[in-house]
Amino acid sequence: MKRQHDMTVSNPTEPVLSVLCCSCGVPMVPNNTMRCAQCLKAEVSIVDGIPRNCVLPMCRQCKRYNRPPWTSAELESRELLGVCLKRIRGIGKDVRLVDAAFIWTEEHSKRIRVKITVQQEVAASSVLQQTMVVEFTVVNQQCEDCQKSFTPHIFNATVQVRQKVPHRRTFCFLEQLILKHDAHERVISMKETREGLDFNFAQRSHAQRFADFVQSCVPTKLKNSKHLQTHDAHTNVYNYKYTIMLELCPICVDDLVHVPKGHSAQLSGAAPLMLCHKISNGVRLVDALTLRCYDIPSCEYWKRPLPAPVCSRSHLTEFIILNVEPVEVPEAGTPAKHRLSGRGKMQLADLEVARASDFGKNDERLHIRSHVSSNVRPGNWVLGYDLRTVNVTEDVSDAIREHRTDVILVRKQFKKRRHERQWELRRLQRDREEGAEVINDEADMEAVCQDLEEDAELRRGVNLYRTAEPPRKAKPEASAPAGEDSTAAEVEQQADDDDDLEEPPEVPLAELLDGLHLADEEEADT
Repeated sequence: MKRQHDMTVSNPTEPVLSVLCCSCGVPMVPNNTMRCAQCLKAEVSIVDGIPRNCVLPMCRQCKRYNRPPWTSAELESRELLGVCLKRIRGIGKDVRLVDAAFIWTEEHSKRIRVKITVQQEVAASSVLQQTMVVEFTVVNQQCEDCQKSFTPHIFNATVQVRQKVPHRRTFCFLEQLILKHDAHERVISMKETREGLDFNFAQRSHAQRFADFVQSCVPTKLKNSKHLQTHDAHTNVYNYKYTIMLELCPICVDDLVHVPKGHSAQLSGAAPLMLCHKISNGVRLVDALTLRCYDIPSCEYWKRPLPAPVCSRSHLTEFIILNVEPVEVPEAGTPAKHRLSGRGKMQLADLEVARASDFGKNDERLHIRSHVSSNVRPGNWVLGYDLRTVNVTEDVSDAIREHRTDVILVRKQFKKRRHERQWELRRLQRDREEGAEVINDEADMEAVCQDLEEDAELRRGVNLYRTAEPPRKAKPEASAPAGEDSTAAEVEQQADDDDDLEEPPEVPLAELLDGLHLADEEEADT
């Protein structure tokens, strides 16, 4: 670059000019305010327009914060910090946010403190940075979704779950699956009826998602319907209330199922009488005489539904094992293609059994073949179906005559539990109208608990919570009133009968979850 004649060359060794501050007289680099940094910080405040106290609405029911919209956030999380900063006024283009962080506060104090650092250009090439603390007061405010949940008849979609059986074991177990997978997150309310359960949702998509979850757990037939609520002729807007009807498979675990000839040919020559071993997204049947297993998917089941079960758990009879002779594997002859979950627990054997009610009356013994010999030995009590005493129709009676045994054993029998369990199951909150019939399902819940104790694979899909207190054994009463002599005698007789049975299995502590017991904590504080 050529140097022009009018250019002046500055001396790099020339010192920088400095002036005195107009406030304190300290030498400084000149600026437009003619004040040093300390004087600017003392005389000018850039945080005057920022409030030091703010209000943060939070819904007490769903624990969400009003951003808006309503947002879920944990304490001292990145999401909560964003919600807090958005509610601070005065931060914009002029006052820029540089840094923000939480200051620890007690969790139940309803206070959140945030330390922020801001910058502002107070003059040309003069930037001032200051720090302040903003305190947020958490106030309770109900969100729109929770307002709808507490208002009757505001739901837009309903899922009706029905099953045509006399018990409610399927509903009790389905409730535990819903709790395990948080499928009830979008449920506004749940109503319990004699026929089943009704789940109400705010949107149709939420109801459809819930129906898909139920279909993945139980063989289900779905039916959709809608009802017109309002119609605006000017805008041509229609408002419907949608209903999804879910009919569950009437076959349950341990049911004895009759397979007609048409179904038998479709199942590659299945036996006319089979036991239901498991219910999930399909019906799983097992032949107690040959150990052959068959899996019927949900879609195939509803194309040609099986008839109602011949026997259920209410028809079970007590038997006593007298002798066990295992059957050799070649004699079993189970093809390798027939595989079923839980089949490893089954083993064919020739058993000699006698009905428990015949002891002391006659010497009738039965020689049968069964699949429950893997965990039984002589002297154990088992439960099974006595086909000689079952009242059935003509087509089923023909199948029973073709069957090669008079008794089909189902499961091993244990003692009735005389003390509380170390774990418990949680239940969904139900809405019951005034004057409505109270549904008592304690017996069904007890049956579900017994199934969970005996089957470790079944416990994988359920959350078991540890109880607060250790189990207490029942203490025998010293004396009983004269009017209760018969009841006491029945209890003693039942205790004598249970002495021959084995103790029920216990759930390992490693499979239990820690539950929250607020009542116990309050008693300890007082």
